[in-house]
Order: sequence, then structure tokens, then C-alpha cells
Amino acid sequence: MSAPVWGAQAHLLLEALSYGAGSALYWLAPTSLRSGPTNDMPLEQRLAVLAGAAMGALLGSRGLYLAQYWHALPPLSLAVLSSGKTIVGGLLGGLIGVELAKRATGWRASTGDRFVLALTIGIVLGRIGCHLAGLGDLTYGNVTTLPWGIDAGDGLPRHPVALYEVLVVPVLAIAIVRAPALRQRAGDRFAAFLVAYLLLRLLLDFLKPPYGPAAAGLPTPDLWLLLTPIQWACMAGLAYYSAHLRRWLRRGASDA
Repeated sequence: MSAPVWGAQAHLLLEALSYGAGSALYWLAPTSLRSGPTNDMPLEQRLAVLAGAAMGALLGSRGLYLAQYWHALPPLSLAVLSSGKTIVGGLLGGLIGVELAKRATGWRASTGDRFVLALTIGIVLGRIGCHLAGLGDLTYGNVTTLPWGIDAGDGLPRHPVALYEVLVVPVLAIAIVRAPALRQRAGDRFAAFLVAYLLLRLLLDFLKPPYGPAAAGLPTPDLWLLLTPIQWACMAGLAYYSAHLRRWLRRGASDA
């Protein structure tokens, strides 16, 4: 039922590559994604923002993972669960870390657009690793009768939810980067990317336990008022960007 050793090793390798590639793309972001005041950002402040993003992502990804499986702490050791991470927590934690770093260094302009390509490649590589890791990664989907169902390790065809992200996230990123309406204000492309991803995750997580039976011997996420902690985090992130959504909708209506 567990993933083969090579699957777990591939997951670790791809996770490391996602961090490395994401960091490189942040520094090498094309001019179209770093035009405006971020071009004049001093190196010290840029490093502080990157450090804030990294620390916030680390704390957010692990903290939300613990909340997701809080009921499983007694049978599973804290050390095991603390090694888990979730992308949604990493994104929201990184957002908070960046904002705190900007406040601490006195930088007021948006820096988010530089992260769009970095996050895209990071998510894609990370999700390929999740798929290869099988059931033990706890990101597997519910059993399905659809023809593209994939055996995650227990002999049952399941939704390849990690591969859904691999396919959809690059499409979302390309559409966002190319959208003329999102070039008018710095930070809009990052905000749009985060909104799109949070909405995607909110929906995709309905294709996972506890909205279907868990694989034998594996824990299921907690449900808080019909949603998992990760889904509630998605809702909180969408609420945070509600003003952006209203502005985009008004702009779309005026352009129609």
C-alpha cells in the first residue's frame, strides 16, 4: 500500500528541485514581471523579502498540515506529522512573511509579481513528487470510475489529483501573465495567481478524503463545519483578496 522507496526518494528530490528552481526564477524573473518600483529595490530589502517568504512558507505549510490532521496526533507521532507540508499553508504563510518583511524594511511597493513563475514551477515539480510518493504522502484522491483513474498503491483507481494540478496550474499562470488587464497595477498578477490556485484547491480537495473513504491504515483530515482546515484556509485567502476580485469584476464590466 505504501509507495516504493524510489517514489519517496523521487519526491524528496523533486521537492528540493522545486525550491531551487523557484528561487532561481524569482531572481531571473523576466522584466515584464518585475517592472516598476521593484526594479529599484535594494538588494538588502530583496533578500529580506525572500527570507520572509521562506520563513513564512515553512511555518505556514507545516502549521496548516498539523491542523489538517490534528486528530491523528495521538496515534501518529508529532515528529512524523511535523515533517508534512501543505502548499496552501506555504503560500499563505509566505504571503504573511513577505508583508512582515516589507514592513520591517520600510518597502511599500508590491513585490508579488516576481513570484508567479517561481511558484508555478515549484508547485508543478512538487506535485509530480506527491504523485510519485503514492498513498503515504496523504495527497491521494478518492476512488473513481473515470478512465484516467490511477492506482496510488492499494490496487484501486483513484483521482490523480496531484496531476490535475500539474496540468491546470501552468495554464492558469500563462493566462494570468498574458492578461492585459492584470498588467495595469503591480501585484495584480500575483494576486490573481493566488486567487486562482486557492479556488482550484478548494474544489480539488472535495476529490480527496474525508469526502471519500481513506486508504486502509491512513488518517483522514479533520472536518470543521463541512470543510477541511486547508479548505478553510483557501476561503480565508479568497476573502483577503475580495477587494481585488470586486475591482477586477468592475473593470471587466466596464470593458464589456
